[in-house]
Amino acid sequence: MTMNRRNFLAVAAAATVLSRGVFAGEAPVFKTHPKKAFLGPLPDEARIEEIMKAGFRGMEIQGSPSIAQAEAAKKIADRLGFTFHSVMGGGSEDRIELAAALGADTVLLVPGRISGIPMPKPWEFELDFDEKTGMLRKVVAGDNTPYEAYIQKHNETAVEARRLVESLMPCAEKNGVVIALENVWNNMWVKPKFAANFILSFASPLVKAYVDLGNHRQYADPKEWFTYLNDNIRRIHLKDFRLNANGQGGTWCKLGEGSVDWPVMRQEMERIGYNSWCTVEPEGGIAMTLEFQSAAADRILSGK
Repeated sequence: MTMNRRNFLAVAAAATVLSRGVFAGEAPVFKTHPKKAFLGPLPDEARIEEIMKAGFRGMEIQGSPSIAQAEAAKKIADRLGFTFHSVMGGGSEDRIELAAALGADTVLLVPGRISGIPMPKPWEFELDFDEKTGMLRKVVAGDNTPYEAYIQKHNETAVEARRLVESLMPCAEKNGVVIALENVWNNMWVKPKFAANFILSFASPLVKAYVDLGNHRQYADPKEWFTYLNDNIRRIHLKDFRLNANGQGGTWCKLGEGSVDWPVMRQEMERIGYNSWCTVEPEGGIAMTLEFQSAAADRILSGK
């Protein structure tokens, strides 16, 4: 073959690909750079240093520290180059103000829960809802009589949830904090399209989604949350769930050892341009050291 300029460039490009190890199983190259975070109670300086030593540079806060404690912790974090990015339990003005004191720009809010009444199994849900009102009409194919109480309770609770979120929006705006809505096995908005309909109905930059990929594995392919929410995803929890062999139900497991297709999830983060925090959230009593959590998050965010 004559080595003209076109052939030379093609060979050179192929050599570059090989030199980067793309064909050797190395991780893909991404334009986005999501950041990994740790989840826990407000730390002191020694704990922040321990968390940073494990490779984390950010944290989501559980628990109820005072504003004074939050402000003191923020000073330490700022000096060390550490970030408190979010606060759990954002269902009150006090929590929004706590987030602001920590320098966090997001609160996580689970806007409603239903329990104690008959409802479909996770794999049985087939939802029909009014896209204008967000009200449920059916939750399974065929006869919905056994679930009439659930449908009614869901619709009533959704109205209450809307009132709560709308009541918090002025405080969120004042403090520069976004309310990120999350489903945590609360038996509401169990399918991505339905949840997105509720979140997007606020049509506000103050109300976005907090997506927990492990929580939703038994209800639907987690990829669908990216499909319907796209760049309305404010934060992501990294958690894993192992489905049973028949695809119905399952158990919590260590991050990276379950049924969530993490390379696909990372590609979806890339597609929507996600550069924000991904917080590792242990669940179900699964013991994971700081080092394990950090390494597992690294693998996920590198696309492996």
